[in-house]
Amino acid sequence: MKAILIEDNPSARKSFLNLLNEYCPDIQLIGQASNVAEGIATISASQPDLMFLDIEMPDGNGFDLLQKLPEISFQVIFVSSHEKYALRAIKSSALDYILKPIDPEELVEAVEKAKSEFEHHKTQQRVQTLINNISSQSKEPTQLILKDKYGIQIVSIKDIIHLEANGSYTKFFINGQDNLLVSKGLKDYENILSSQHFFRCHQSHLINLDYLLRYDKRDGDFLVLKDKSKVPLATRKKESLLKIINAK
Repeated sequence: MKAILIEDNPSARKSFLNLLNEYCPDIQLIGQASNVAEGIATISASQPDLMFLDIEMPDGNGFDLLQKLPEISFQVIFVSSHEKYALRAIKSSALDYILKPIDPEELVEAVEKAKSEFEHHKTQQRVQTLINNISSQSKEPTQLILKDKYGIQIVSIKDIIHLEANGSYTKFFINGQDNLLVSKGLKDYENILSSQHFFRCHQSHLINLDYLLRYDKRDGDFLVLKDKSKVPLATRKKESLLKIINAK
């Protein structure tokens, strides 16, 4: 697999190359760049299969670079120490990232994932979702890419009613759409959605509070949502939820 690295720090580039040679010897690094302009030229000249992309650079950032590309036919792995908002946007777009300082195990895991997904050529769709999320006036992701057995779907976060854990999978209940079963755990999505009015009301349930209709304590505590579904409320979560409701 042919790869390029776009990173403005020379020592970081050298360190990354050493890690790549040691832990991912089947990845051939065919180009390097230190800024957005050089990165675009390197992509055009080398036609990589995979790009390792830093976020902050002297003449812009990694998102600027992606927006300037007419087409993206390669895998993208972000390599950054950037703040949480950018990482939430990246995760919600189903793109991968490695945090600095780089853990070799995380590098290997990200590379193996990129190799397995390369043949599907879905990066353009994911990058567009990322750009939409980064451009959001709310400074929070507005869209989520969900991968099920049929492919990839882009879902508006505001349309997600609730999520239910199903073993190592998560079932999405979406307003106006069929339910989706996604091969990621509920915790992964809680990390993305917890700042957007979603509440973990039970070990197996995460709800969008905008769809909460009422709290019902008959026959055990449960919540009724606007789609008429009933979701259990864990005893240890009751006080937190009531505080949120009373604060409205």
